[in-house]
Amino acid sequence: MYCRKCGAKLSDTAKFCDSCGEAVVVVKQRSDAQKYAQRNEEQKAKKEKAERKKRKREKKLDDLKNPYVIPAIGTAILAFGLGIFPWPSSWGVGTSLWMRILIFVIALLSDYHCTKSRQVNRLYNIQYRYQVKPKVVTTATVLAGVTTVVALFALVTM
Repeated sequence: MYCRKCGAKLSDTAKFCDSCGEAVVVVKQRSDAQKYAQRNEEQKAKKEKAERKKRKREKKLDDLKNPYVIPAIGTAILAFGLGIFPWPSSWGVGTSLWMRILIFVIALLSDYHCTKSRQVNRLYNIQYRYQVKPKVVTTATVLAGVTTVVALFALVTM
């Protein structure tokens, strides 16, 4: 090893040059193969970090649930089923006022749940670019809307 300032020969453990007093700076030299190996390791580390981030995001998306989807479709089917069920005339239930009101209230409840499920899906779409069962929500919305209109018509035309 030699001094960078005066060129005097130095021992391997020297901290300062014996001739000029300059501080010894040890520079590690790397071959091109070592540089490329380090660069490849850095690229692999970046890829692994990106993969971990992607897996974490996918796990987060798997955990997302829309709590309004099941009540929306359930109440829509219930209201629609009560509205089209062929009640026996001996029961006197199908044309009664309280039954029409019940069907209308359940249809309104279904409309509420459909609206909330669409709002939650819109929020998930904004935050994560992901929606929870959008076709089921659309089906429930159409079914609830039709049932509400028919139930309201049945109430008004009594």
